[in-house]
Amino acid sequence: MVCQSCLSSERCEFSAEINIHFPGVEGYTKPTVWVFPSLQVCLQCGSAEFALSADQLRALADGIEESPGRSS
Repeated sequence: MVCQSCLSSERCEFSAEINIHFPGVEGYTKPTVWVFPSLQVCLQCGSAEFALSADQLRALADGIEESPGRSS
């Protein structure tokens, strides 16, 4: 698979742990969402991609929907 940014074929997969924080000052009071994706990293330009599981995506969406002033 080639890099979507620079079209290089020099991509490697790495394991990762990412702690996602919610935006804004109100995000400081919310629990963070930990994800442990496989990262696809381009060794030429540094672009990285990963996907979230349905549960992780739902946790992020629920946290955003609870934000004050959020219009759905």
